[in-house]
Amino acid sequence: MSESPESELTLRHSPAPHDLLALAEEVAALHRSLERLAHADHLERLLKLIPRPGWTTPAEYELVRGSVAHMQMHVRALHDAQAALLRSAQLVGGRNQQAG
Repeated sequence: MSESPESELTLRHSPAPHDLLALAEEVAALHRSLERLAHADHLERLLKLIPRPGWTTPAEYELVRGSVAHMQMHVRALHDAQAALLRSAQLVGGRNQQAG
Protein backbone atom coordinates (compact mmCIF):
# COMPACT_ATOMS: atom_id res chain seq x y z
CA MET A 1 0.00 0.00 0.00
CA SER A 2 1.41 3.40 -0.94
CA GLU A 3 1.61 6.28 1.51
CA SER A 4 -0.57 9.29 1.04
CA PRO A 5 1.18 12.65 0.64
CA GLU A 6 -0.38 13.81 3.90
CA SER A 7 1.09 10.92 5.89
CA GLU A 8 4.51 11.51 4.43
CA LEU A 9 4.54 15.14 5.54
CA THR A 10 3.49 14.51 9.11
CA LEU A 11 6.28 13.97 11.59
CA ARG A 12 6.65 10.31 12.41
CA HIS A 13 8.51 11.19 15.57
CA SER A 14 9.40 14.29 17.49
CA PRO A 15 12.93 15.05 16.37
CA ALA A 16 15.48 16.19 18.88
CA PRO A 17 16.34 19.86 18.66
CA HIS A 18 18.74 20.49 15.80
CA ASP A 19 18.21 17.02 14.29
CA LEU A 20 19.64 17.67 10.83
CA LEU A 21 18.98 14.12 9.62
CA ALA A 22 15.28 14.45 10.53
CA LEU A 23 15.16 17.83 8.79
CA ALA A 24 16.75 16.36 5.66
CA GLU A 25 14.19 13.53 5.74
CA GLU A 26 11.34 16.07 5.97
CA VAL A 27 12.75 18.05 3.03
CA ALA A 28 13.09 14.82 1.00
CA ALA A 29 9.48 13.86 1.86
CA LEU A 30 8.28 17.29 0.75
CA HIS A 31 10.24 16.90 -2.50
CA ARG A 32 8.64 13.51 -3.17
CA SER A 33 5.17 14.93 -2.46
CA LEU A 34 5.72 17.80 -4.90
CA GLU A 35 7.03 15.38 -7.54
CA ARG A 36 3.90 13.24 -7.19
CA LEU A 37 1.75 16.33 -7.50
CA ALA A 38 3.61 17.46 -10.63
CA HIS A 39 3.19 14.06 -12.26
CA ALA A 40 -0.49 13.62 -11.39
CA ASP A 41 -2.78 13.65 -14.42
CA HIS A 42 -5.80 15.30 -12.79
CA LEU A 43 -5.54 18.54 -14.75
CA GLU A 44 -4.93 16.74 -18.04
CA ARG A 45 -8.11 14.77 -17.39
CA LEU A 46 -9.98 17.99 -16.56
CA LEU A 47 -8.83 19.52 -19.85
CA LYS A 48 -10.50 16.62 -21.68
CA LEU A 49 -13.79 17.21 -19.87
CA ILE A 50 -14.07 20.96 -20.48
CA PRO A 51 -14.80 20.88 -24.25
CA ARG A 52 -17.71 18.44 -23.89
CA PRO A 53 -20.99 19.99 -25.08
CA GLY A 54 -23.17 20.96 -22.14
CA TRP A 55 -20.40 20.10 -19.70
CA THR A 56 -21.18 22.86 -17.26
CA THR A 57 -23.74 25.40 -16.18
CA PRO A 58 -22.68 29.01 -15.55
CA ALA A 59 -22.64 28.35 -11.79
CA GLU A 60 -20.53 25.20 -12.20
CA TYR A 61 -18.21 27.13 -14.51
CA GLU A 62 -17.65 29.72 -11.77
CA LEU A 63 -16.95 27.00 -9.19
CA VAL A 64 -14.36 25.34 -11.45
CA ARG A 65 -12.83 28.66 -12.52
CA GLY A 66 -12.56 29.74 -8.89
CA SER A 67 -10.96 26.44 -7.90
CA VAL A 68 -8.39 26.73 -10.69
CA ALA A 69 -7.55 30.32 -9.67
CA HIS A 70 -7.24 29.24 -6.03
CA MET A 71 -4.93 26.35 -6.92
CA GLN A 72 -2.78 28.66 -9.07
CA MET A 73 -2.48 31.05 -6.13
CA HIS A 74 -1.22 28.18 -3.96
CA VAL A 75 1.29 27.11 -6.62
CA ARG A 76 2.67 30.65 -6.79
CA ALA A 77 2.89 30.80 -2.98
CA LEU A 78 4.72 27.45 -2.86
CA HIS A 79 7.11 28.60 -5.57
CA ASP A 80 7.84 31.83 -3.70
CA ALA A 81 8.23 30.01 -0.36
CA GLN A 82 10.61 27.48 -1.91
CA ALA A 83 12.74 30.23 -3.46
CA ALA A 84 12.81 32.20 -0.18
CA LEU A 85 13.76 29.07 1.76
CA LEU A 86 16.68 28.36 -0.57
CA ARG A 87 17.86 32.00 -0.51
CA SER A 88 17.78 32.12 3.28
CA ALA A 89 19.43 28.68 3.63
CA GLN A 90 22.27 29.86 1.41
CA LEU A 91 22.91 32.73 3.84
CA VAL A 92 23.11 30.51 6.92
CA GLY A 93 26.50 30.75 8.57
CA GLY A 94 27.58 33.55 6.25
CA ARG A 95 27.81 31.22 3.26
CA ASN A 96 26.35 32.61 0.08
CA GLN A 97 26.47 29.82 -2.45
CA GLN A 98 24.30 29.69 -5.53
CA ALA A 99 22.46 26.48 -6.37
CA GLY A 100 23.70 24.68 -9.43
